[in-house]
Formats: sequence, structure tokens, C-alpha cells
Amino acid sequence: MRSIMRESEKRRRLRVLLIEDDTLVGMGLRGQLERLGHEVIGQAATHAQADALYRTGQPDLALVDIRLGGHDGIEVARSLLAQRPCAMIIVSAFSDEDLVRRAGEAGVYGYLIKPASLESLRAQIEVVLKRFAENEALRAEKEKLAQTLEVRKLTERAKGILMKRANLSEEDAHRRLQQESQKRRISLADLARKIIESEELISGG
Repeated sequence: MRSIMRESEKRRRLRVLLIEDDTLVGMGLRGQLERLGHEVIGQAATHAQADALYRTGQPDLALVDIRLGGHDGIEVARSLLAQRPCAMIIVSAFSDEDLVRRAGEAGVYGYLIKPASLESLRAQIEVVLKRFAENEALRAEKEKLAQTLEVRKLTERAKGILMKRANLSEEDAHRRLQQESQKRRISLADLARKIIESEELISGG
């Protein structure tokens, strides 16, 4: 047990939200999380409480009971994840492949069978954090690629306008865009948008 405590000191201290309507189960999970060196920012017993604590507490990790006061815990998790990304673990007394599949489809990467040992909880947290980080990195890369393509599209369109309006070659039009971007201290994308908007205003469409 001491080895787990020593290892936990080396790991990041997480802000954890418990979404569990059973007080005793919640107390048990809180104790285990604190023994692992994490901070429990609150326990929600209803969907409304979960929503409020999730928005105000900004947790790093959420443990969500599969059943929450008549609500489907997976759907509760899905609605919270629609607000912002967060590592999540579904907590259930049953091992069910369909539930695991649904949880994954909702964006939840962990599934913990209760009652869980301290070691099981620790291992599940590590797996979930790793998968969450990988997914966030992939999402960020996709967003970056989409932004790059959008900038390229805007730049090409603005360059075409300059070539037509100022009778410039493609190379000169591109150089003009770069120079104006630096001169005005705005991004190439913002400059391109201004040129496109001006052209649409002049041409009436």
C-alpha cells in the first residue's frame, strides 16, 4: 500500500468529480481517490447537480455511476462531454459488453466494476488518462489541419483577387499579401478575409 502512495506522489494531482447517488459508495470512492493523492471537488447525486459541478469545478476526471437517480449515466456523461472534453470513467456493478460499447461511443474511455480495489482504480485512471490524452492530441491535430486548409483556401482566393485587380503575377500577389500582413500586424487569414469581404462588397455578391 505504501508503494502505491509513494507512486501517487509522483503523479499529477487530479481534480475529480464524483457523480454517484449512493452516499456510501461515494464516500468509499472519495477515500480511495484521496489515498491516491487526488482531490475530490464534489459529489453529484443528480444530473442537474452533475451539470452544475462540472461547469463550475472544471474537473480533470469524472467518475460517473451507470445509474443516477433514474437517469442513464452514459447519457449524463455524453451531455457533460458536449460542454467540454474531460477524462471519464463509468462505474457499474455489472460487466456488460453493450454498456462498455455505449460508453466508448459516448466518449468515455474507462469502465470500472464496483466495488473496486485501490489498485484497480489506480490502473483504470492511468489507462483513461492515457487514452484521453491521445484522443485530445488527435483532435488538436485535426483542428490544426482544418485551420491550415482554411487559411490556404482564403489565401488562394485573396491572391486571385489581387492578381485580377492589380494585374499581379501569382508570386507578386503572394508577396503583397505577406508584406501587408506584416505591415498591418494581422494574420494572413484575417487579411485574406478583409480582401474577400471588400471584393464581395464591390462586386455586390
